[in-house]
Amino acid sequence: MRKMTIVGLAAVAVLTAGCELEEDPVAVQPAESGKAAGKEGGEAKGKDVPIKLTAKRAKADRSVLSSGGALSCVKVTVKNQTKKQLDVNPLYFSITDTDDTKHDSSSALGEYEGQIDTTELAPGEKATGLVCAKGKFRPKIVAMTNPLFSEAARAEVAP
Repeated sequence: MRKMTIVGLAAVAVLTAGCELEEDPVAVQPAESGKAAGKEGGEAKGKDVPIKLTAKRAKADRSVLSSGGALSCVKVTVKNQTKKQLDVNPLYFSITDTDDTKHDSSSALGEYEGQIDTTELAPGEKATGLVCAKGKFRPKIVAMTNPLFSEAARAEVAP
């Protein structure tokens, strides 16, 4: 009986220990080649990353579903540099502003025209579209997650 309890507790400890591990942050890809990346993640060069992500500030045209209010947007390009298919979805993006506040792109879905499509990219393919969040702020970093919502790529936003 005591042996079962010890084995059970050891199993629980092993399972919960894995849940508490934090992954290293994904490196921030610079807005322009040759520029240093953000302080947090180090420098990431275009060919060194599996998902090349670029972003530039942009304005969006309102859709017929728009409820009004301010939107802050970036035009993103995602390039699949892996050997596997890559899922892209507007829900996989977030924008961090200059005050380091993270804004979820789901807050503005349907509010604007030209959002990045939900698609699957083959190796070497790329997709371009807008990512917006509600509110008036200056975008600094755009991040993309994978289908399991783990961060997959980050990039500085060019002016």
